[in-house]
Amino acid sequence: MTTVNFALAQKAKVVVLGVGHSSQLINYNQQPAAIRAFIDRVNPSAICIERSPEEFSKNDFYEFTYEQQFTIVPYAIEKNITLHPIDWLPSDQDIDLAFGLKELEVHRFVRQNTGFLGFTTFTEKKDFENGLYFADEKIHIDSIASWYKSYPEKTNFDFPRRLFLYRTFLQSKRIQKVLEIKKSSDTVLVVIGAFHKNDIEKNLKENGYEIIQPNKFGTITDKEIRAHFTTQDAYAILSFNLLGMQHQLKKVNQKLIGVALDYLSDNKSLEKQLFETKNSLLNNRISSEQSIVSYLSLLEKVMDEKFTWTGVKDFSRIDSYFDPFGNMPLKMRIRLELAREYRKLNRESEFQKEISTVSEGLNPYKKAMLNIYIDKYLR
Repeated sequence: MTTVNFALAQKAKVVVLGVGHSSQLINYNQQPAAIRAFIDRVNPSAICIERSPEEFSKNDFYEFTYEQQFTIVPYAIEKNITLHPIDWLPSDQDIDLAFGLKELEVHRFVRQNTGFLGFTTFTEKKDFENGLYFADEKIHIDSIASWYKSYPEKTNFDFPRRLFLYRTFLQSKRIQKVLEIKKSSDTVLVVIGAFHKNDIEKNLKENGYEIIQPNKFGTITDKEIRAHFTTQDAYAILSFNLLGMQHQLKKVNQKLIGVALDYLSDNKSLEKQLFETKNSLLNNRISSEQSIVSYLSLLEKVMDEKFTWTGVKDFSRIDSYFDPFGNMPLKMRIRLELAREYRKLNRESEFQKEISTVSEGLNPYKKAMLNIYIDKYLR
């Protein structure tokens, strides 16, 4: 006799896609187009995203969650898929007690090279090569479980781990509230940081919900990626790889850069020409002297154009979450890149002239930040 689990039969199904925040811009398999194609395969009735309801109502996102505000949210709106913000944040008072911070998302005057509220960077081989469903794999699940159980020697240092577990638990409870209003024929997709995935699934499964692993939907094909690729994808990939810390570290994804440039092959924008020059220089196809000729030519044509995508959230700063010089219009950035090459060639007077021009019109706050970043990163 076949046994029917009526608890599962009466409830919506759940798919939890674990992601790396902004890894879509550095990993071919996880790129924005692949996520859109995956959403099409799942065909969800709703998508749960990693932001709290309070912040989501203000259109306020973590600056580093490219996959949320620049991929999932606009695609869900386009496809008329209901969105549910399911993250949880501690109060400002709790953050002050635990970390001595008045506000969790306020940066230092200048960012650190890496870490929370520092620059977002990717340096490990797996960052570039993991598949879209990496969070389903046992090696990842085991590593997260090990972290969950790793108690520091002093309990005073254990708040981040405890907070993470508590936050994940409440995320699962908010997801459950969404599921309670869905029909048994519905499938709800959750897109969330990979660290949260396994604990969320355990909690939901214990409460009678059927979990469908993302890998059950099959591998996203190159044809699907091409069909879902957009102009913003191309420019965001180029900006992240060629303007920010990834370029500084010489840790870029040339395959993804190639896809972006090929997509823009008929595009004659000055922005694209800047990226072509930067990429040619990075790959030693042109010299510093040749790049200077290219930058000077661009300066003769550029007016007041802006970059297609910068990732800037706080416009009072000169940086973005991945680029020390992210909050600059195109003309100013071309001058900065020109100054970089003059510095490499020890052409100090020309370097100083360009930096002086770049600094014109900046308020003292931005100018001070710019000077620190120039000393540190403009090499």
